[in-house]
Formats: sequence, C-alpha cells, structure tokens
Amino acid sequence: MNALTQEQWDTLKKYRFHREWDPAFTGEEASSFLGESDMKAYLTGRLSAIGTDDLKVAASLFMKRYAFIAAMGLMVMTYWNKKLNLKPENLILVDGDKSGLWMPQFYLKDEIVTEFTSTGEKEEFIQSLFRDHLNGVIQSLKKATKLSNLILWENIAVYVFWIFENDDVLLNEGMREFRDEQFRQLLSDENSHWFGQYHKNPLARYYSGKVIVEAVTEKVRVRKTCCFSYRLENGEQYRCKTCPQTCRVKRT
Repeated sequence: MNALTQEQWDTLKKYRFHREWDPAFTGEEASSFLGESDMKAYLTGRLSAIGTDDLKVAASLFMKRYAFIAAMGLMVMTYWNKKLNLKPENLILVDGDKSGLWMPQFYLKDEIVTEFTSTGEKEEFIQSLFRDHLNGVIQSLKKATKLSNLILWENIAVYVFWIFENDDVLLNEGMREFRDEQFRQLLSDENSHWFGQYHKNPLARYYSGKVIVEAVTEKVRVRKTCCFSYRLENGEQYRCKTCPQTCRVKRT
C-alpha cells in the first residue's frame, strides 16, 4: 500500500507534520523561503513571535524548526520506505506556539505518498530534499541575515543524526544494518553532491563521537557551533545541553 497508516500520520503529527491542509489557514508557502527578500520579510515579521530582535538569532531558530523537514523526510524513507512530497511548493508553514516557544506547524497540500522501488529513487529524493530545497533555504538565510551557513547546516545535522541514532523508531532489529548503511552513505564525502555544490559533505563535519560532560547524565555530541537559543528572551532556559559554550568534557 502506498498510503501511510493512521498510526504513521499520528507519528508525523507529533513532530508538527499535518495532512489536513485547509486553504482558510493563514500560512506561508515554503517556496517563498528560497528568495532573499521574501526570507528577510518573513523573519522580520516574526521577530516578536520568535522572541528576539536580532535577525541572525531568528535565522538560526528558524532553521532549527525547519530542519524537521529533513528529519521527517528521512524517517519516512528509511523506516517506512515511503516518500513524502516535500517540495517547497507543497509545504505550508503555519505559526504555532509550544511552551512559550515559536513552533511552526507544517502542512502538506498534497498528501499523496508513494513507495520507493529502487536505491536510485531514494538518492533522487535525498538530492531533491537537500540540494534543491534545504540548501536553497540556507543560501537565502545566509544572504538575508549574514548568518554563517556552518550554524545552519549543524542545525539540520543535529536532527538528521537523531533520526538515524534513535533505536525507538526501528521497526525490527533486522533493519539496523540497513539503516546504518544508509546513514553511512548520507555522511560520505563521495555523496557531497547530494547537498549542493560542496566538495565536502556538509553534514559529516558535525558527526563526532559522544562524550561525557558535566551535569549531563548520558553521553552527548557537543555542538561545534552555537545555535543562539540562549539569546532568546529568557534564553538561558532554552540553551542546548550540547552547547559548545558551556559543555565541559569530563576526563576519563
């Protein structure tokens, strides 16, 4: 069957992905994020909702939220062998709030889901998702706000790694080897062209071993860049536990 089950849609809904798009909703088509002026206007209009008066902070927080497009697309592909239509013209962002944080919701205008029948199809999907979509958003954010694309790519990488390292979403133990190989391919420099005009894989630079840091019970992968969450209003409560500014690695 090509359709997702209700349980699968419910899983996507937990991560802010919805299929019940209603034209009466007030939202922004994601295609507008590919243009510098439209991107800047969108962020400027949401500075208060995001909780900052700094466009660079807003750009980073926008990408932290938007990165779930990569996470959900890869999750559906890897664990369910299904393809969502994640082209910019099919996505609508609707403003939302969760625990005082700006948390936009994603709506799919076309909810038709197809099944992958080959490795080549998956590679085409990954390129469409990253090279044609997310890399375009990164470039418009960089031009509009002068924020380093190193921060923007790491904001995506964090959630991509989570999808491939989260055993809770494994359907069965036999899937582990397949999943890990797919992850290896995604981080390979040989596949850097999947993401745009890069000589080095823009995700792989952030993949490092997890370490024990003070005040954190489990091992974590310390970020290489700061996402600026702490610069939001009352931001210290939102600082990442993997923040490179505060993580003190324990010597073992």
